[in-house]
Amino acid sequence: MLNKTVLGVALVALLASAASGQAQDIAPPPVKPAPIGEPGAGTPKKAEEKITLKAGDAAPAIAVEKWVKGTEVKSFEKGKVYVVEFWATWCGPCIQSIPHLTELARSHKDVTFIGVASSERKEDDGTDKRLDKLKAFVTKQGAKMGYTVAYDADRKMGNPWLKASGQKGIPAAFIVNGEGKIAWIGHPMDLDSNLADAIKANKASKGKTTKTKEKPSKDKTTPSNDGAKEPATTKGKE
Repeated sequence: MLNKTVLGVALVALLASAASGQAQDIAPPPVKPAPIGEPGAGTPKKAEEKITLKAGDAAPAIAVEKWVKGTEVKSFEKGKVYVVEFWATWCGPCIQSIPHLTELARSHKDVTFIGVASSERKEDDGTDKRLDKLKAFVTKQGAKMGYTVAYDADRKMGNPWLKASGQKGIPAAFIVNGEGKIAWIGHPMDLDSNLADAIKANKASKGKTTKTKEKPSKDKTTPSNDGAKEPATTKGKE
């Protein structure tokens, strides 16, 4: 009986040892190579988009497909301040910002406000009714949307502004100063004081330009009848 017990214990130990050795022979799963440009291995991290547009930089060009409301703006005129706001008809916060933008536009007649719809969506079946829906929306808003509205179908304007400045959502507003440079980037509900600063700076700049006059010439000659210059007469004793 004792011999059987000892034999059983030895057999169990032998099997356990074999199982342990077999487990050690199993290699761990290989780590997948990290994509080029990503540090380390494992789950790839989404590369951060480089910000190439910030305050102080020259404003990108105006590039829209259709002007839906207001006068077409081809470029930024020197000495004028502009507010360029990106929005969409399906965006709740964008719609909430419309009355505020209209109020600012009415308060600052010398500032041009442009609402650029660059994120409109196609129908679920793929049909493109974006422009029609935008026109209907703007028409329904009427005077409540008291500024220029443009349509950017393929984000030809949206990307150089929104993507380049690192803006992840809409609405997003940009102030362009009298020098054609970005003065501020942010939410349109935060425009007030920043717009006031831009207007003040623009007026100061215009004031400096007006005061800068050409110095009078020190040339003491007067033109003669034949176009040549002769010395100007001076009073004094002969």
